[in-house]
Amino acid sequence: MGIALLSACGSAQKSPDPPVFGRFDPAAVAEINPDALPILPEITPAMAESLRAVYRAGQARGNQPRVLAKLGDCMTDNPYFLVPLSAGRFDLGDYAELKPVIEHFLGVPTRAHSGQPWGADSFATPGLAAAGGFNVAGPLDPTWANPEWCQANESPLACELRVSRPAFAIIMFGTNDVNTTDLPSYDFYLRTIVSQTLDAGTIPLLSTFPTRPENPAKSRQLNQIVVKVAQDYQVPLLNLNRALADLPDLGVNPKDTTHLSLPPDGRADVFRGEHLRYGATVRNLLTLQALDRVLRALGVLG
Repeated sequence: MGIALLSACGSAQKSPDPPVFGRFDPAAVAEINPDALPILPEITPAMAESLRAVYRAGQARGNQPRVLAKLGDCMTDNPYFLVPLSAGRFDLGDYAELKPVIEHFLGVPTRAHSGQPWGADSFATPGLAAAGGFNVAGPLDPTWANPEWCQANESPLACELRVSRPAFAIIMFGTNDVNTTDLPSYDFYLRTIVSQTLDAGTIPLLSTFPTRPENPAKSRQLNQIVVKVAQDYQVPLLNLNRALADLPDLGVNPKDTTHLSLPPDGRADVFRGEHLRYGATVRNLLTLQALDRVLRALGVLG
């Protein structure tokens, strides 16, 4: 049974029914305009209380309050997404207020191997449910599970949630789905990922994905679904697509549109000046800002 969410009035209500394939209603998303929605999550008092309930349930299960999972495709399984923060050389520019959220995750091992802490922190550790080439169904398919960490017939998502016990999870899929996934399937698999994440007591931070310039119409349709899923499950939404809209080439690498653009010096952890005209830098900055809002809503950061 899923963790109870809260209604707008603050009273407990049952979380959405388990996803059912074929239940997708195109009319329910057709009028959603992602371009009109805020870039950073708007966490209402009711959502904050719901997130606190998820967080408490996760802590009771033994989830790690300073561990963050990364779920996604090659834009997430990427040496420039959050990874540079682990080295501690970041330049926050005018965003010094983000230092506490970085320090919350910095240097905390994500999982244990043979009983010993393994790897670096959440920024640098490769996600078990993130891989280049993944579409939204990938994290749910045991075929793609890492045998070093995962049990027989265990999906990459279930493995990540069991092994890392993260309190938080960043979720962004769609770049590959534009060419491979129909709308009902995308809706079903994304709902399944969010539902399973919540059931594990892990707070999902859902993100719209960058527009594929080869197919902006399909990109928009899938992002409408992302918004609807976030609304239905009352989880924080980072509207990355809108933030990238004013950047050169929509924030993607024009020579490889499955990756975000990078500053010439490769520093996606410098949050000032010309560096903020590149997609990888902007995504890192906005992810930290979104996490900051979530942590403050939980009362984890003062």
